[in-house]
Amino acid sequence: MKKFSFIAIIMIMLFTFASAASASTSVPLYLSGKVSYEATYYNQNFNSWGSVTLTLLKVTPTGDVSVGTAYVSVRPGETKTEKVLLASNLPADYYKLQITYGSYGSGNVAVYADRIISE
Repeated sequence: MKKFSFIAIIMIMLFTFASAASASTSVPLYLSGKVSYEATYYNQNFNSWGSVTLTLLKVTPTGDVSVGTAYVSVRPGETKTEKVLLASNLPADYYKLQITYGSYGSGNVAVYADRIISE
């Protein structure tokens, strides 16, 4: 019985880490008004374009709801810093930012030095 419990815990941990690798989501943030995201993007692939999809999600009791989406594409081998508008006229509430990698192309884009701006 102890061996089964240990294996079950290991399997749960593996599934948790595997599901977190496909997209990254921020902790809930209290935001309002015009919300933008600024970050530096680096395409580690020198042969093809890469991209990331940025989705702003409103936190609700029944689940997260998308309120804005933006796409950032990065040329092969390029590093760029870009600020994108995710949504405007948002009521004050809790929101999360979800970053999904590779909406088109096969580039491997890294996102760093980022910040969410609420104006």
